[in-house]
Amino acid sequence: MKTKQNLCQSLLIAGVSVALAACGGGGGDIELNAGTVTTINDNSTNTTGGGNNNPCANYQDPKTNTRKQGSFDGTNCVYSSDFVGEANPLTVSLTIPFFSGVHIFEDSLFVGRNIDGTNASEAVPQNGAGPTLTIRAGSRLAWIRQDDYLLVNRGSRIIAEGTATAPITLTGFKDAVSQNAGRLETQLWGGLVINGNGITNKCSDAQRSNNTCHVLSEGKPSNYGGNNNAESSGTLQYVVVKHPGFEVAPGDELNGITFNAVGSGTVVSHVQVYATYDDGVEFFGGAVNVNNLVALYVQDDSIDWADGWQGTVDRALVIQAENNGDRCVEADNQEANNSATPVTFGTVKRMTCITSGARVPIATHGDSMGVEMRRGTRFALEDSILFDAHAINRLTQVPGRCLRITNSTTATLALNNQSSVKSTIFNCRTPTSNGTDWSTVFTNGDSVAQWASNNAGRYPQNTNNVLISDSVNTNVRVLDGFYTATSFANAAGTAFTVTPANGGTIGAVTRASNWTASWTFGLNTLWF
Repeated sequence: MKTKQNLCQSLLIAGVSVALAACGGGGGDIELNAGTVTTINDNSTNTTGGGNNNPCANYQDPKTNTRKQGSFDGTNCVYSSDFVGEANPLTVSLTIPFFSGVHIFEDSLFVGRNIDGTNASEAVPQNGAGPTLTIRAGSRLAWIRQDDYLLVNRGSRIIAEGTATAPITLTGFKDAVSQNAGRLETQLWGGLVINGNGITNKCSDAQRSNNTCHVLSEGKPSNYGGNNNAESSGTLQYVVVKHPGFEVAPGDELNGITFNAVGSGTVVSHVQVYATYDDGVEFFGGAVNVNNLVALYVQDDSIDWADGWQGTVDRALVIQAENNGDRCVEADNQEANNSATPVTFGTVKRMTCITSGARVPIATHGDSMGVEMRRGTRFALEDSILFDAHAINRLTQVPGRCLRITNSTTATLALNNQSSVKSTIFNCRTPTSNGTDWSTVFTNGDSVAQWASNNAGRYPQNTNNVLISDSVNTNVRVLDGFYTATSFANAAGTAFTVTPANGGTIGAVTRASNWTASWTFGLNTLWF
């Protein structure tokens, strides 16, 4: 006998969208943090083609010269593969209007055509020459199948501008419509992928200069890469991505948000990834920056970068689940060639990283830790707090490491002052460590801890860092829940101060200035 959820999904896939009225249209586990969502009046023009009673998105199909529109069942809007899908990408701009129901997609939502280089006469669209997907503030979009997702191809754009009182939510059918998604459930849908024309070190200088860079993305076949690190792929503001991630094949996993060679002209601010199977946000080349990120209950790495990314994440609140979570940050240059150029150089400022302490096999993707720098990456970590005491105090689990440098190429860059840590508190049972593939000390005899502490003045780029190994000591005062404490104290109970390298605060968020309020999900019901 089919459950209500399975019946609803079967009817949807069969195209019987009217049956959705019996499936509900509420918010699933949508529980916005400390605020109420404001009702939005969408005054945008929407030619429905079916009278004023259909609020669903529509567009004029240039192939058939007919107007296509989602089906409205009285509660939700349903979009079949004839409206948009993997084999039927949008080739014209589309606006998703706000209304009280859910926009439900029976197929993937692909924006723009993918150009893979097989036809030499086809140029890759640049700088917004492709279609634009606009999503109005307060809108909720949901996907039915695990392997369907939202993809923005090269040259296309997404304009998703929510507000603190009307965030945009991208999630799965089970969450938004069936309303029975588990708190930590993942893989309800694929996630968000943006392909850009930025620089990736998986292409050569020659490929970049003659426009033949076509790197294959994770997920369903699509390509990214080019020679424009300043390109804009649009705007993501006050966007919540929930329950995403899907393993297409071993080693080919969709993330919460994947930025494939996305340029710095793209605006990404106030975004959350929640209950993600693989990584939270991942950067493959490009130069996009992210401000005000919340990564909650990500099973693999909350922030991941590789392949020549040159960007900054500023203000990031990362909280692992009580029994799962790999790294707050995993940083690579390139896996196949650790010395590939341009060398990846990622910066993280004002991060609060709260680890679970969980280890394999309890943890699904790897042992919990704070930051791991490996495979030849350069990095800068500033004004941050890495913290494992919640896990130790509450769960008595084996603590992870705060900072780990893996790989001799990465270590050499650090030794030569090509990487840095500044004004950061490492509050872990094991504040620093190194991988097994290089000596326990740098070639000059210093340990990672001595490097972070600017031993003998040899590392002037590393300043004002504090390492606390007795993190379970009740005298230690660094965090107040997930907020930065108003004052700091070490294991001896002695007060200390840390001068921010960038001004402002240490860590992601304070009670006095809580930028996570109103729009995020899940921060009111944490495990610690």
